Amino acid sequence: MLTAMTAPAIPGNARSSSHARSHSVTEARACANLGRYVSVGGTAGFNALVNPDFTTALLATGHVRLYEHATAIATAITDGPPSKPYAILSAIESVFGGTGPGEAELGLLGSNYFTLPASGYPGYYQYQFVNSGLSPDAANVNVPYRPASAIKFDRKNVQAWEAWVQAGKSVGIASMAPVIAPNAAWKRGSPIFPPTRREYYDLNSSFYDLARFEALYGGGIALDTPSDFFLEGGSGPGYQRFIEQAIRWGTAHGLRTTVLVSPYATRRSFTEDTEKFVRMLLASRAVPTEWAVDDYEVTRPNDAKAMGPDTHRNTTTEVGLWLADHAPVYVPTSENRTLVGGTICRPAPSQSIPRTAYSSPS
Repeated sequence: MLTAMTAPAIPGNARSSSHARSHSVTEARACANLGRYVSVGGTAGFNALVNPDFTTALLATGHVRLYEHATAIATAITDGPPSKPYAILSAIESVFGGTGPGEAELGLLGSNYFTLPASGYPGYYQYQFVNSGLSPDAANVNVPYRPASAIKFDRKNVQAWEAWVQAGKSVGIASMAPVIAPNAAWKRGSPIFPPTRREYYDLNSSFYDLARFEALYGGGIALDTPSDFFLEGGSGPGYQRFIEQAIRWGTAHGLRTTVLVSPYATRRSFTEDTEKFVRMLLASRAVPTEWAVDDYEVTRPNDAKAMGPDTHRNTTTEVGLWLADHAPVYVPTSENRTLVGGTICRPAPSQSIPRTAYSSPS
C-alpha cells in the first residue's frame, strides 16, 4: 500500500490546523487506490511469461499490468504453432488475468494501422492485438527522430499525429504518449539536432515543439531512460536534467507520465541501478505517474533468465516487483475538472521515502 505524508500544522493556528487536516485527508484519498502503476513485459524473455511462477509475488502486489511491446507480440504469434498462432499470448493473458488492460509500445505508422482488417494485414493492430485478446488502454509510441522533416512542428506532422491518436481511441487506447529522450549524443551541424547543446537538453526549447504537442494532444509522455545509462550521465552534460525536467513537465500538465526502465550496458546490476535511479529522481522531485519495465539489452523472446522469476536478482520481473513495492508515484489532483496540483504517494512509512506536494502549473 502507498501512503502520503503531510506537513504538520502550525501550533495555535486553528485555520492552519484545519487546512492541514483537510489536506491530509485529500492526500490520503489520492494514495488509497492507486491501482496498477507498474507495467512489466516487453521484449527479452517475453514468451517466458507463460510460466506463472515467474510473477507470483509481482502480481500479488496488485499494482502490475502487462507491458505489450509490439515486437514481442508479433514474435509470440510467430513462435506459436501454425494451428494456434495465439497460443503463447493466450497463456500469458491467462497468467495476467484480472490485471486489466495492458500498456502497449508501438511504432508510429499510418492511422490505418489500427483499423485495417486482420484477414489481410497480419502485421497490423487488428491481427496482433485485437484478435489475440489484448486490449491496451495506453500506448507509448516510438516517434521518429530522423530525417529532420519528421521532427518538424508543421501542419503535416500535426495532422498525422492527430489522426493516429484518434484512430487509437477507436480501439480503446485512451492515452498515446510519444517516447522522448535525447539518448543520442548531440552533434553540431547535424540536421536532426538543434544548433546548440543547450536546446537539445531543454524540453521547452523550440526543438521539442512537436514532441510537446504530441504529448499534450495524446495525453501522455514516456521517457526512455535505462537505469545505468542515466546514472552514467546519459548522452552528455544536461541529460539527467532533461529527464527530470520532462517528468515534472508531464505531471504538471496532468499527463500520464511513464518512465521506461531497462538495462543498457549490462543486466548484472539492473536492480541496484534502478534503485539508485529512482532515488535520484525523487531527490529532484521528478516522479512519474507510472513505471514500465522492459529489457532491450537482449531481445530474444525465449530468454527466460532475463525475464524471471521475480525472486531472482536483476530480472525484469524482479525489478518490476521492487518498483511496485518501493517506487513513489505522482497522483494529480483535480477540482471541478481543473488540475490544481498533485501528491507523490510513497510506500509504507517503513520504506522511509518522503512525500512531496506540488502546485498546479501556471
